[in-house]
Amino acid sequence: MQSLAPKHIIISRTDNIGDVVLTLPMAALIKQAWPDCKVTFLARDYVKSVALNCADVDDFISWDELQQLPEQQAAKNLADADTIIHVYPRKKIAKLAKLAKIKHRIGTSHRFYHWLSCTKKVNFTRKNSEKHEAQLNLELLAPLDLPTTFTLPELVNLTHMHVPHHSTTTIQQFLADDKFNLILHPLSNGNSKEWPLENFSKLITLLPADKFNILLTGTPNEQQRLQTLIDAHPEINNLVGKLSLDDFMVLLATGDGLVVNSTGPLHIAAALGKQVLGLFPSDKGKDPERWGPLGKQASYLVAPLCNACKQRQQESCNCMSAITPEQVKSVIESWN
Repeated sequence: MQSLAPKHIIISRTDNIGDVVLTLPMAALIKQAWPDCKVTFLARDYVKSVALNCADVDDFISWDELQQLPEQQAAKNLADADTIIHVYPRKKIAKLAKLAKIKHRIGTSHRFYHWLSCTKKVNFTRKNSEKHEAQLNLELLAPLDLPTTFTLPELVNLTHMHVPHHSTTTIQQFLADDKFNLILHPLSNGNSKEWPLENFSKLITLLPADKFNILLTGTPNEQQRLQTLIDAHPEINNLVGKLSLDDFMVLLATGDGLVVNSTGPLHIAAALGKQVLGLFPSDKGKDPERWGPLGKQASYLVAPLCNACKQRQQESCNCMSAITPEQVKSVIESWN
């Protein structure tokens, strides 16, 4: 395909924020090869700000809107592209891309429906792979004759995110000029094992109030779970459910550091070059070897497997409690 330079590539990734961030190096490599190629992200509405605040992404197609349309109309909305890469496989999108007569349709060979709908199939699997998610994504560039093997430090330099062109007035009122502005994002919307809320509470108690300005964030539907933590620490700035994604990205970019589980904000902050500490389990496929943050100032702590996990009794798991507030505090103090 190098001899037939694509003019418009759709990258289809319709899962979560962190997954989208870790797919952005793919867009960078496409732009390096073909600067005039239009790159469109097909994704869910709630990740739109993430995709469009990448320098290598030109346009966005909403999967939420597309799947509500009649099939022929939905296919028509894809028909301008000459190439689509199914990074996150969806049978319906594969069918629409074929119906739209997109010339080059690339997907993994490990989905049966791709044998019926894709023109190029790449033989790789994510399950039990030793590679990082961002490295696995690039396997799908092979049919474009683009390089697919990169180290993680190299991928850090291919995640070209920038801060939204957005007023910082909403954010500045919560930031302190004379303290370290530390953002705590305790929950993961069910996407990861979570550090216990009581550990976050202990961490807040351990950090000197005269040195740290703490900002608590979360989505509106996490408000109820976080209420006990909010009530226990009236001194912190409660921003739970109060920020749009654009506002939140501005906060991550203008704050001084973030402590977070393995979830989307971890990857946004890392991509923005911020000091961030991710808290991870050691379960295969959920660990930092697969989902670690890509950032020059990103770090992580990993909890060992607990006895319940070793015995495959996940409902009794208390792995994450093994990461102590004192360990987290030590990392934060190294940022000052």
